[in-house]
Amino acid sequence: MIEERAYWLAWSQLYRVGPILIKRLHSHFGSLGTAWEAPPPDLMMVDGIGIKLAEGIASQRRSLDPAQILAQQQGHFWTPADAEYPTLLFEICDPPPVLYYKGRTELIWRVGQNFSVGIVGTRSPTDYGRRWTRQIVRQLVQQDSLIVSGLARGIDQSAHEATLYHRGQTIAVLGTGVDVVYPTSNRYLYDQIAESGLLVSEYPDGTPPDRTHFPQRNRIIAGLSQAVVVTEAPERSGALITAHLANDYGRDVYALPGSLDNPQIKGCLSLINQGAQMILNPDTLVREVSPSRSALAQANPAQVIPAPADPAPDLSASLRPIYQAVSVDGIGLDRLVETLSLETGLVLSALVQLELMGLVVQLPGMRYQRGQGI
Repeated sequence: MIEERAYWLAWSQLYRVGPILIKRLHSHFGSLGTAWEAPPPDLMMVDGIGIKLAEGIASQRRSLDPAQILAQQQGHFWTPADAEYPTLLFEICDPPPVLYYKGRTELIWRVGQNFSVGIVGTRSPTDYGRRWTRQIVRQLVQQDSLIVSGLARGIDQSAHEATLYHRGQTIAVLGTGVDVVYPTSNRYLYDQIAESGLLVSEYPDGTPPDRTHFPQRNRIIAGLSQAVVVTEAPERSGALITAHLANDYGRDVYALPGSLDNPQIKGCLSLINQGAQMILNPDTLVREVSPSRSALAQANPAQVIPAPADPAPDLSASLRPIYQAVSVDGIGLDRLVETLSLETGLVLSALVQLELMGLVVQLPGMRYQRGQGI
């Protein structure tokens, strides 16, 4: 039986079939495997597919074998058929059918769990733009937000740099393959993110930069973010594309105001005029977009749920540290092994015992969270 993820790959290779149509096909047929076998009259029931396109799809399918495409695929990737594919990203109308990645894969689980904030702006920022980008990032990281940006020069670069400097976690969305460094001047930043963050792209390994790719990748930045912040952007800027997409996807949009004499801020002022929320100070922004447990405690201590008592006081010395390392929100196996500095086999054995005791629950994608106990 052919894996469903093979069909996501196969559909993505068809001419004139883009992400919007692929999601419509999935929604209509329930799976892309079923859609792959559908005759032209059935395909025409999907909005956007007429007789010519339906016949073209049928013709193209005859020369493609989804199983072979999957077997020949290079690089690491997720499709919406995989548990790791972010639900937040799949919510948009045109999610990428294939998402290639490089780096710490456990960060993808934080999308939608920890508040993810996209930070974008001009490639030619002023000192004002850089300074406020770093200040905003610092406070977001302190509240455990995940920072998403595009690894471009300028504001993107400042956002990633500030996140790494403050030991935060960041995802870079590329307009090239994840194995291609662009711009080359950001090689050091690319290497740092590959080691301690996550690089993602809808383009296969080896894909060089192309001017059409970058507006396309902006929708992924918006899709991975629960809020998008534009800290400095002129009137014609790719950052404004990201902001407008975020608004279309139902995400909050924030913009940093500035001097009317600064042409690099006019895009932000335009966004504010169109309804984006104005950043008057980073404290207010952080409270609005990243309500942490500690901030909630300060605002209304009575509503904070106290930490539950330890349900496993009698665990053995070998099981207790592993149980304690498993969080209520969930943690990946790789991260557990790294945190505990133990062999994978030992950790897995302990997790099985804890599962049997009802103290740990396994989630999709080799993730574990605390259970309620038996």
